[in-house]
Amino acid sequence: MARWKQSWSDEDIKKLRMLAGTMPVTMIAKELGRTTGTVLAKAVEQKIPILLRTREVT
Repeated sequence: MARWKQSWSDEDIKKLRMLAGTMPVTMIAKELGRTTGTVLAKAVEQKIPILLRTREVT
């Protein structure tokens, strides 16, 4: 089964909480083997603050 179709386990959520705020969401998604969209959705659902990096225009 594709990873994005799998439910979030307690261990996945624990890892998300640990990584949130320490690295960009793209890296968290890669670490968890999920898409950035599913990581962001779960973070919002769990009220976990996520570090978002945007490119600065100079």
